Amino acid sequence: MRDFERLMQPLNMDTPSEEEGMALDWGEHEFGTHRYHVHRLVEASIQRLGRMEKAAVLGAGNHGDVDLPGLGLQFQQVSVMDSEDNMLQEWLETADGMALHRIKSLTGIDYTRLDQISFYETYEEMLLSGAAAGEVTGYLRDCAFQVRLHETMPHVKKSFSLVVSSGVHTQLFYLYALTQFYSHMGRYSEPEVRQIMEALAYLRNSLVTDYNQFLLSLVKPDGRVTAWTEVIVLDEEKQWIAEELYRLETEGERRRFLFESFGKYGLEAAVLGLKDLHDKLRPEQQLFHCWVWHMDSGKACIVAGISGLPRT
Repeated sequence: MRDFERLMQPLNMDTPSEEEGMALDWGEHEFGTHRYHVHRLVEASIQRLGRMEKAAVLGAGNHGDVDLPGLGLQFQQVSVMDSEDNMLQEWLETADGMALHRIKSLTGIDYTRLDQISFYETYEEMLLSGAAAGEVTGYLRDCAFQVRLHETMPHVKKSFSLVVSSGVHTQLFYLYALTQFYSHMGRYSEPEVRQIMEALAYLRNSLVTDYNQFLLSLVKPDGRVTAWTEVIVLDEEKQWIAEELYRLETEGERRRFLFESFGKYGLEAAVLGLKDLHDKLRPEQQLFHCWVWHMDSGKACIVAGISGLPRT
């Protein structure tokens, strides 16, 4: 995970000319908001589609990133999937416009399939009962295989011309499972804590790559997958990364610096998710966009997005 530039190369970044209005934007604040950059990536993906039939948008409570009415104007149907309950259905019932009638909201989607094996209940029971570290570790690692005996929404496989993933990779399982473990950590020795943490990371990595495979299973053979996620949180110690990106003058310099920074400072789930998805997409017509997201909370992060055709 530390040598991201080596892992990602050769990364075929599709950088259309300025005449096409699609030059890469490196996140200068005056160039637009996070939603603006998301819109650019999605529109660039749509322009490369042969047919625009159905679209799917997968999120984790953050569908405000995506221009759903705009997608409704371009596709016959837009299925909006969410791992959590949200206000989308209520909004659709009160909103007006023909495009909105093409949008269908589906909540409580079990991207990881952990709910299908009652993972969270079993995991919590093991921690409450003071199960041995080896037992917890074995269970966590076994879950990576158990979930593969189940499927998520098999009835919609190969149904969509465009599949969009909105910031899901860093929201899968890991933070919640860590929170559960922290309240019981005092029962275990330092080596045992490290052992359980490694098993949690193992399961997380497996679920991230499985999620990418789920995205690919939804798309038609001639369709595209588009995904983005926050990669580097720009706290005080890392703010210099964005400043250095602005300072560099050539695309090649920015690219090399960016990939190196991902490997050194990136969120592991995000880096793994992007690298794995890149390897699962064909190199031709592949898009890679990056920008700085200034959040309402005052925090900022570097976001990376990728789009392409599945490998056959």
